Amino acid sequence: MKKKLHIALTTVAILIFSFNVFALTEIHIDHANTDINDKKSLQRGVKLFMNYCSGCHSIQFMRYNRIGKDLFLDDVIVAYEKAKVAMLNNQPLKHDDFMAFSRAFDSEITSLDQAKSFFEKSPKEGIKENLIKATDKVVGKNLIFTNEKVGSLITSAMSVSNANQWFGRNPDLSLVSRSKGVDWVYSYLRGFYKDDSRVFGVNNHVLKNASMPDVLWQLKQNKSSKEFDQDIRDITNFLDYVSEPAKLVRFDLGIKVLGFLFVLFIFAYLLKKEYWKDVKYGKWRAKD
Repeated sequence: MKKKLHIALTTVAILIFSFNVFALTEIHIDHANTDINDKKSLQRGVKLFMNYCSGCHSIQFMRYNRIGKDLFLDDVIVAYEKAKVAMLNNQPLKHDDFMAFSRAFDSEITSLDQAKSFFEKSPKEGIKENLIKATDKVVGKNLIFTNEKVGSLITSAMSVSNANQWFGRNPDLSLVSRSKGVDWVYSYLRGFYKDDSRVFGVNNHVLKNASMPDVLWQLKQNKSSKEFDQDIRDITNFLDYVSEPAKLVRFDLGIKVLGFLFVLFIFAYLLKKEYWKDVKYGKWRAKD
C-alpha cells in the first residue's frame, strides 16, 4: 500500500513539475494549418527548401525521383492528357501541348500531323515511361544544384565537419515534423527576431539561442506578412510530406477503406436483423 502511495505521489510531483516548466517557458506555438494533399503547396515547399535550406540541411531518407513521382508526375500526365484530347478533336495545339507531346514521345513535336503519327505508333507503356523520364528531367533541372543524380538521396551541400565547426551540428530534417510536429516547425521558422548579442544577430522565440541564422530574412523583407506566412506553411507542409511520403497514399486509402466499412456495416446490420427475426419469431416462440 505504501509503495503504491509513493508511486502515485511521485507521479503527481512529476506532473506538477512538468506543468511549471512549461508554464515558465511561455512558448507560443502557432497552428500551421497545412494540408498534405495540397500538391501545389508541396511543389512550392520543395522549391523553397532546395533554394534556402538544402545548403545546410539534408533530407537523406528522400530521393529526388521520389519527389518527382509524388509531386510532379501528375502534372506532366495531366498536360499530356489535355494535349491528347485537343489532338483527337483536331483542335489547334498550343505551345504547352507540343511540349507535352515532346515529353510523351521523347522526340521534338512541332505539328499536329507529327503528333498524330507518333501517337499511333507509340505503345502506352512507352509513353508512360517517357513521362516518368520527363518528370525526372524537370526535377533535375529545377531542384538539383549539384552533380548528384536524380536517383540520389538528398544530402546537404555542407560537410558534416564544417557544420559542426560553424554551427555545432547539422541536423537532418527527414523526420523533424514527426519528432517536433508541424506546428512547432511552422512556429520556429516564423520565430526569428533581431538579437545583437547573438553571433548571427538573431534569436528565436521557439528555440532560444538557436545556432541557425535567419535564412529566410529576404523573403520576410520582400513579401507581405501573408505571403511570407504562406511560404513558411509550404516549407512546413513539404517537411511533413518528407517525414512520411506514404501519407499521401495512406490518407486516400483510409477514406476508401472507411467508406467500404460503412457500406459493409449497412449490409451486416440488415443481415443481423433478418437472422434475429427467426430467433425472435421462430416456430418455438409465438408472435405477440
